[in-house]
Amino acid sequence: MKTQKLKPARIVRWAVLAASVAFFLFFSSFVSEHAICPIGGFEMYFTGLFNTGFTVAGLFSGMVVTFLVMSVLSIVFRRAYCGYVCPIGALQELSERVGKLVLPKRLRGLKLPSRLDKALRWVKYGVLAAFVVGAALGGGHWMIKGDPFIAFMSVGKSGVAAAFERNLSSALFLAGVLVFAFFLGRGFCKYLCPAGAWYGMLSKLSPNKVRRDESLCVGCGRCSKACPMGIDVANLERVDSAECIGCRECVAACPVEGALRAPVGKLDVPAIAVPVIAAAVFAGGAAWAKASMPARNGARDGQGPRGSGDPSRGGPTLEDDQRGVDAVSYGGCPGCVGCGLCGQESRA
Repeated sequence: MKTQKLKPARIVRWAVLAASVAFFLFFSSFVSEHAICPIGGFEMYFTGLFNTGFTVAGLFSGMVVTFLVMSVLSIVFRRAYCGYVCPIGALQELSERVGKLVLPKRLRGLKLPSRLDKALRWVKYGVLAAFVVGAALGGGHWMIKGDPFIAFMSVGKSGVAAAFERNLSSALFLAGVLVFAFFLGRGFCKYLCPAGAWYGMLSKLSPNKVRRDESLCVGCGRCSKACPMGIDVANLERVDSAECIGCRECVAACPVEGALRAPVGKLDVPAIAVPVIAAAVFAGGAAWAKASMPARNGARDGQGPRGSGDPSRGGPTLEDDQRGVDAVSYGGCPGCVGCGLCGQESRA
């Protein structure tokens, strides 16, 4: 009755997540942090929408292209970014697994009270609304002081001590996220992440849903225990919750072949293929962002004057954001945040 058929899919998923962590930590400097940070891309999308007036070309500026690409992927494979690409999600799951290994038994698998958990899951939608309102009122990377992605990438570029020195609040927030995960799992994803809220809403349109065959289910509950988002899969016929990150951990944990499936509509996509597809789409989006990202003063990446900051990539750097570099350095609007629209318009 037991099957190991889906085990390779779990190995591939974690291999992809490990590669993503390594990329964000050590190799992401080839393009602006904000072009691959889901929160930064989200901010810039709505900044452009409300304050700049996106043209079709501007809509696909380097700052937002990865965000848009992963948004489309969410409609096909649910929150695939969260389940297969997100380095903060991967670190939270890793922290949780370490906690389960080293904590006393009474502290393993702790859960918040059900009513509190359900209430807190709505908070991320409030954070999402705050991002939209913030973009409408002022725009820019106004949440950078609390962005765990920026703190994480800073660690890879300059080390832990420098990351804390340059952006203390963001680094402390990231540390808090991982400590929370050590005891209670993916808390940031469940309760606070605005990108997760956005992808979750889009995933409601997805034809990709975990389905449970009651005639085959033996009621072991392993699927519910395996779910990193705390969804009670064992008592659902179909998982269409916006909380589902499409990771298929529940399917992999099921001891009965066919009791749990995750088809895309009527199409059974091999479980091992999904993380590979997600990684390839993200990589393509990052490459597209690199090609679209203008250098400062409106020139194409690698072709124009740079102003201050890292000369190896276009757009503003983290250090520029923190110093409040004036718009003249970029040749953009007052309060320029490097959305890329001026560069797009100069090539139109």
